[in-house]
Amino acid sequence: MKSRLFFANVLLISTLDIIHADTFIDTVEGYVRSGVQTTDIKHDDTYTDIALGGKLHIDTQSFYTISAGVSLYTTNALGKQEGNGIPFFDTANHSYTILGEAYLKGKWENATLTIGRQEIDTPFADTDDIGMIPNTFEAAMLVSQITEAATITLGHLHKMAGVDAPNPSEFTRINDDEGVQLLGVSYEGISNLTLSAWDYRLNRYETDNIAYFEANYENTYNDLTYSFNLQYALQNAQMPGTDNADIYGIDASVGFEDAGLAFGVAYNKSEGNAADNGFGGGPFFTSSEHLTLAEANGEGEAFFYTATWDAKSVGLENLSFLIGKFILEDNSGIQSDEIDFAASYSFSDALSIEAYISHIDDKINAAKCKNTRVFLNYTF
Repeated sequence: MKSRLFFANVLLISTLDIIHADTFIDTVEGYVRSGVQTTDIKHDDTYTDIALGGKLHIDTQSFYTISAGVSLYTTNALGKQEGNGIPFFDTANHSYTILGEAYLKGKWENATLTIGRQEIDTPFADTDDIGMIPNTFEAAMLVSQITEAATITLGHLHKMAGVDAPNPSEFTRINDDEGVQLLGVSYEGISNLTLSAWDYRLNRYETDNIAYFEANYENTYNDLTYSFNLQYALQNAQMPGTDNADIYGIDASVGFEDAGLAFGVAYNKSEGNAADNGFGGGPFFTSSEHLTLAEANGEGEAFFYTATWDAKSVGLENLSFLIGKFILEDNSGIQSDEIDFAASYSFSDALSIEAYISHIDDKINAAKCKNTRVFLNYTF
């Protein structure tokens, strides 16, 4: 039934394209995504997921500065839905369709207020689109450009659904009825430098508050590009006898445009307690496809080394490759590591393919596996 609903939605697209120019509909867009995932777990078995899904998004025209938007997301199993990798389906490994976005948006000069279900991307609450359906949030978000170089963000997150949610197919409350309140400020008034500061009021027993600071510098010299980034997070613990977590990060990269090559190294360290990724993939520089600093389950440090190659340097447009090596050590000296390979190719502006292969040896959490994901995306 859900598969039939998905294909019915796809058939609606051409009709909507015809009528939206003469009605209140302003935008019709989205994507069709097919995904294949295998997870080979050592001393266990190989698990496979095959899915077809996508997103259909509709925005209305603005009336008296107010517009509305909705997005329907769907993921449908095609014969294999065995799980044990990145979630493609719901908690029972069933196909599902969800109204992931349904919002009202108001725009006034330099301010935008969005209320309802929506995609959000901030350091500790983000879409983390690594499977079939990304995270979306039931929230109120106000973004205001207070000066030409400074932007302020205010928000209240009430519920979430999607790949990182406890139940991907249903919007469930964040921190019971407390939700999360956030405040963010970014500043770009200094050449080549971006500064940002965020504060998240979590209102939960384990972690009451997260303060986050990040600085990003990027520049070029002839055909050389280089960047240098710093981050710091303070995660306050409310539980008696529990230490706060101080998390430090540094990241540097250099790229050679003529050769299409870029190299990067990142480092994170958590002192006092475990790092928390928040509600999504987390902001830490060393995060790999699967493992992050949080997997240390306490104090720990992580390195992430990357090399990328853009094949346009040899005349192959829209083709790129990445290899990454992640190393994590907990406070008792146990080490986990992950090796990632990624490749992407765009056949056209609308059609692209992505592939990810991860070899994971998580000795800290006694898990070893190989995960492979391939996605074919068609955007419209």
